[in-house]
Amino acid sequence: MKKLLLNLTLSLATLPALLPAHASAADDLPPPRAAEAGSADDLPPPRTSTRKPPAAAAGTTTAQAAVPLEGADDLPPPGAKKAKPRSAQPTLKYGVDDLLLEAGGLPDATEADTYSTLRAKAYVLWQPNRDWELRAGARVDGAMQNGGVADFNDMSADFTDTYVRYRSGDTRLTLGAQTIIWGRVDEIPLADRVSRADLTRFTLDELPERRRAELAARWEQTLGDFKLDAVWLPVFNAAELPDASSVWSPINLTTGEIVGIAPSPAVAALVQNAVISEDEHGSGGGGVRLTKTGGAVDYGVTLARSRQSQPYYLIGGIPLAPTLTAIHPFNNFAGADMELESNGITWRMELGYTDNIPVTLPTTATTYVPSLDWVGGIEFFPGGADTRINLQLVAQALQTDQSILQLTEYYGANGEIETTFGQGRWTAGLRFFGGLNVKNLYLNPEISYVAWEPFAVYAGYHYFNGDDRTLAGFQEDHSMGVLGIRGQF
Repeated sequence: MKKLLLNLTLSLATLPALLPAHASAADDLPPPRAAEAGSADDLPPPRTSTRKPPAAAAGTTTAQAAVPLEGADDLPPPGAKKAKPRSAQPTLKYGVDDLLLEAGGLPDATEADTYSTLRAKAYVLWQPNRDWELRAGARVDGAMQNGGVADFNDMSADFTDTYVRYRSGDTRLTLGAQTIIWGRVDEIPLADRVSRADLTRFTLDELPERRRAELAARWEQTLGDFKLDAVWLPVFNAAELPDASSVWSPINLTTGEIVGIAPSPAVAALVQNAVISEDEHGSGGGGVRLTKTGGAVDYGVTLARSRQSQPYYLIGGIPLAPTLTAIHPFNNFAGADMELESNGITWRMELGYTDNIPVTLPTTATTYVPSLDWVGGIEFFPGGADTRINLQLVAQALQTDQSILQLTEYYGANGEIETTFGQGRWTAGLRFFGGLNVKNLYLNPEISYVAWEPFAVYAGYHYFNGDDRTLAGFQEDHSMGVLGIRGQF
């Protein structure tokens, strides 16, 4: 083998808009954001019902709904015994947050014929008084891939949001494992800089289900119409990756490909013989976000210095013992976003600048370049609340004149259409993304029966087709039909 020392990249920062995202809970489309949020217990519910027209303002996405203290706003009937203050009424709640059972068929894959998923989340929440809240959560994930050259079965356990929270007036302090998704647009919020990615199912799920809880210290301060949100990640947690044999792995061991890099015989030989490891240590960094709501235009600014959750694969050890080491460099980010509503249409936009993005030169050396990204979109409800349409345009440009192995520019569109019919018992939807300057097509049509609350039974299809170096191109042999049941309790 010729001497070569490749540094290849797997970074969503270098594959910007290529990633679609699922906004809202993993299994459903996010309702229009009504207020700036930020912890996993603030995320919208799964796609078991159609979202309603947008409320006032927005700014941050997060998961599961914050549980209010019982009896807080209830007035006693005339003559009734006066209720105790909320602070004197401890509350204990527990339950299942999310459940997913899904079976999928892969008609074109060489690795496997079927892929099945199990996901279940449970929690316990104790509020001893109105100021304190303690939450513990856990999840179980199962994956089974059969019928090909890369069969595997995997079961794993992880924590979900597990924290101690203190509230006092306009101040909220949270310490512990949290799911924090900053940003304003659907699918690919640029301000999403302090979250931990979940890549176990590639882009099949919506954004909140593609994020995991991670250890964080968080301070949220409301100042009139403004909200300050500061997050520090004392311990870095890298993205959750699937089994190395999974069809959704960012490295295809069967074909020797790495997502985002054009395939070649030299790369394939190296990947198939490499030892794969991960360099995960130190702090994750942090960020600050300031948002304003309540006016004609809602807006926000975000500053962050954090480590990219998705891995960048550094190849070394050539020619005797090739290695693939996943590293997670720090990025500095500055971004601004805005949202306004006019004539029944909600307009959203985010602009972001990121430095220190690792890319690979044709000489196999690695260099670091900045990136300028933009996302703009509209959301509206034609004919009322039964149908929702969300359309977005995406642009990314790596600021370099050098020739690199990744895409230097990407322009694309993504969106979602969802409608309810049959007296609200059925929903039909389409999620998609596509490239404008390069072929990169993903389509996810789905129909769901939602009358069996809290469950929804659904059938859908995930279609991938694209050029080399795109997400859809990397997965074009992994189009999959699915049948499943999801629920939130």
